[in-house]
Amino acid sequence: MKPKLLHLGYFISPVGGATQPSIIRKNEGLFEMVTHGRVKHPEKDQWVGPGWIFFHRPGELTIYRSPDNEHYECMTASFRLNQEEGTWPRGCRWDDGGDAADFAREILYAFHQEGISLEVLGELIWSQFMFRRMQHALRKSDSRIPARMAAVIDEISLHPAAEHRIETLAAKIGMSPSHLHAEFKASTGKTPHQMVIQYRMAAARHKLATTMDPVKAIAFDVGFSNTENFCRAFKKHTGLTAAAFRKKYMRYD
Repeated sequence: MKPKLLHLGYFISPVGGATQPSIIRKNEGLFEMVTHGRVKHPEKDQWVGPGWIFFHRPGELTIYRSPDNEHYECMTASFRLNQEEGTWPRGCRWDDGGDAADFAREILYAFHQEGISLEVLGELIWSQFMFRRMQHALRKSDSRIPARMAAVIDEISLHPAAEHRIETLAAKIGMSPSHLHAEFKASTGKTPHQMVIQYRMAAARHKLATTMDPVKAIAFDVGFSNTENFCRAFKKHTGLTAAAFRKKYMRYD
């Protein structure tokens, strides 16, 4: 059961930020999502901007500081806490600040102009912020990977269907193939080839669930020249055949 949304609001600070922070009341948790300007992170010595979502527990202080010549704006959502509140970090980031601002405008319009209830909006806000928290956690874990290994992952993720020979990947980052193989495995727990297959399978799952393209065409699109090899790899990674996966996740023929 999701916590109950108690109050929904929007705050526009003066230049330089609010004069002082507010303290969170007992049994409540407050989200502040920055939609404009920059604020001081409550736990780090850094300015952060649109898309940042902060969660404050009872007794903690809201964000309030902005650079001297700027102001900030944020959507606020206060919830009655339950046992789930412990799962939230103090801050996480919605990757696209513009999308975050659009979401805030849509929520506030739905409440003030259309009369959508706080109960319905609370479900939507909590779920959306939970989704962004999980994405942020995944990106944060990736940030611990050494820069050159991260560059290899980026190359694979952007072009999963490419051949990605280890000699070519190694040359791009100035390493020997054997050194790349060893460091990549140590950093990610996978070989470069296993990472390629992981991203190809992710692309294949998406295509199977969202298109009616033939399996043979999907296999080719994600980098397999042989449909049988694709089908074996897909069954190994998902536990389902491609046809069974499509039937399970594409509800409408």
